[in-house]
Amino acid sequence: MKAADPTRAITANAPFSIGNAIADGRRGWFIGHFFAPESGLRHQSELEVKWGQHRRGERRAGFSKSRCGATISVLVSGSFRVEMKLDDRREKIHLRNAGDYLVIGPEVPHSWEALEDSLVISIRFPSVPASQVELP
Repeated sequence: MKAADPTRAITANAPFSIGNAIADGRRGWFIGHFFAPESGLRHQSELEVKWGQHRRGERRAGFSKSRCGATISVLVSGSFRVEMKLDDRREKIHLRNAGDYLVIGPEVPHSWEALEDSLVISIRFPSVPASQVELP
């Protein structure tokens, strides 16, 4: 069986899309509204997908939230902590084992830190322009 060639050009009308999440990503995001329709199936309004490679000690400096989308983050490897602001308290979730996941709803301010070199797959839905906002 011949291996797929991810460098091959895919047209907007193709029934499939191939590539490399690392090479094709924008800050890790490789599927979502932010790719032009000419990108084929990578252009989506239903969801966004991120391949998040984070070095130990890497963190989001502040908090951000999605105005209208939920986010699922699944730990593939490493150790990853997410902090959320929930009304008058803060909740810290530690993803320790491969397969651990967290689902965050819209309007929940959150931040994160890689406690070890980590790989996290994140899926945000729907994919809406300007949905993610940084908070002061």
